[in-house]
Amino acid sequence: MVAVNRGTTFNALFNLIQGPKTIVETGTIRSHLWDYKIGDGHSTLRFAEYCSRFGGKLYSIDIDPHAVVVSKSLVAEKFPNADVEVIESDSVAYLKSFEDPIDVLYLDSDNDANLIFEELKAALSNLHSESVVLIDDCFKKGEYDVEKGELVIPYLEENGWVMEVSEYQALFIHKDRF
Repeated sequence: MVAVNRGTTFNALFNLIQGPKTIVETGTIRSHLWDYKIGDGHSTLRFAEYCSRFGGKLYSIDIDPHAVVVSKSLVAEKFPNADVEVIESDSVAYLKSFEDPIDVLYLDSDNDANLIFEELKAALSNLHSESVVLIDDCFKKGEYDVEKGELVIPYLEENGWVMEVSEYQALFIHKDRF
């Protein structure tokens, strides 16, 4: 298995944002406490760390009750002062009911391009010109095969979003950002 480096896109993301932010993540830590490995839930823990240092709130949504328990436990252990809500829910249903503006939207639930696209559409009304959209598992290492981003990437590009970074992940900002 090829090691995946998400550092480039996460560093670009954190360079784009400052201060307290509302971060919404679909998909959370996907292992169990007894077999948790460093790197599992990389995004959840990075976002929790950001919130503990700079303020803001992380909403991490997952349909798997075990993943929710693991995420809550690890976040509480590693970043007890972070404002993090781990929600057990269908991601699309939750995003449709979400009412706050979203500063960072991280799409990383199932490896299903249709689901990722539905999540984006459900969150669109909460995005604004300063929002950042980050999609995981878009490009296979060494190849340019779109996976989770197959439907989302062209849609974003056709609707005023610009891909700033395209490594294993795709990072988008709105054309009106600056």
